Amino acid sequence: MQSFYLSCNPGFEEGLAQEIRECWPWLIEINGQPQQNPLPEMFLDKGGVLIQTPFAVGVQLNFFVKTAHRVLWRLAEFKVRDFPKLYERIQKIPWAQILTSDTVEWKVAASKSRLNHEKRIEETCQEAFAKVAGRLQGGVQASQTVYVRLHGDLCSISLDTSGENLHKRGWGVMKGEAPLRETLAAYMVRELIGEASPGKLREVTLVDPMCGSGTLLLEAASLWQPVFSREFPFLTWKTTPKIFKSPLFAKNYKLLSAATPFHSYRGYDVNDKVLAAARENQTLLQERTQLKEIDLEFAKEDLFKGPRKNPERPVWCLSNPPYGERLYVQGAEVFSYQDLLNRMIEKFQAEKVALLLPHKSLVKNLKPAPGYRKLKEIPFTNGGLEVLFLIYAQELS
Repeated sequence: MQSFYLSCNPGFEEGLAQEIRECWPWLIEINGQPQQNPLPEMFLDKGGVLIQTPFAVGVQLNFFVKTAHRVLWRLAEFKVRDFPKLYERIQKIPWAQILTSDTVEWKVAASKSRLNHEKRIEETCQEAFAKVAGRLQGGVQASQTVYVRLHGDLCSISLDTSGENLHKRGWGVMKGEAPLRETLAAYMVRELIGEASPGKLREVTLVDPMCGSGTLLLEAASLWQPVFSREFPFLTWKTTPKIFKSPLFAKNYKLLSAATPFHSYRGYDVNDKVLAAARENQTLLQERTQLKEIDLEFAKEDLFKGPRKNPERPVWCLSNPPYGERLYVQGAEVFSYQDLLNRMIEKFQAEKVALLLPHKSLVKNLKPAPGYRKLKEIPFTNGGLEVLFLIYAQELS
């Protein structure tokens, strides 16, 4: 068994663990058959989930998890109190059996350690690695990153299997102003879904009335779709089974289909530029997944103007509205978050409404409209900014 550490936004650990549980039956063996390994115990700490599983299974998590930043393969973990010992342990790692290239970037972090000089730690690792790097010449020249973490006397060495941050799916490439990261968007969608059954979701139209470049709707639509359309460093390694290096390897995932959570998706904005970006992202999504016939549309419309909609089916609203001055380009001469919440409910007759807003100090007096109740209040950070994710729903009659 190998150890894999999946990093995530602090507070998302249980949600990420649940994602792993859900995608576990989809993973395959190196012969292309569904893998038979039982779900192992997972260990959660702040900012990540540790799991032990065969190498070929662990690296596949890159394709499926949507709330993780990256998947790190833990090569070694040991106690070290001096630089000669660190040099010795780095040299002992079987780099030549794993990598095909000597192009390596080292990322070092040390806390409460006797080895507290991060630059010297990096130099020691580089010097030790250089002793074996000569055996790696002539392979695929891929960029690879090794994470060195020291806490007290404990040192862990991890090889990054993901490369670019996993929020880069391969389709949300056109961005508007202050875009939301896809990992955060996926987390919001999963929290909005909660314990709703697939049957219920298939009746619902998901609406984003301030959609920008479409991140929330694209993440919702592709929530159950794997990401096969981008490169991952592990695909170049010697230890990676040949099945994953074939351009047709995705066809081995027999359980996958064109499944998408909601019945349909509607995005509205007043900015032509971001709507054009949203439509380009939609085209990429449909080209690079099995979602060829998805009912997803983006249109120009002002949330604060026009009559209310008369939806044919239940509507859930999900939005990351702009903050500060950018709100006023959305059409509100006098704005409050209370107006925003009420307008989303009124215009779309929404069963559920979810908003990502600035932290508690700005929304502490926000109240649901009559007949609605607050389901969830989840704080987290978005690009260093403290935010609050709020979900409201109609009271059951």
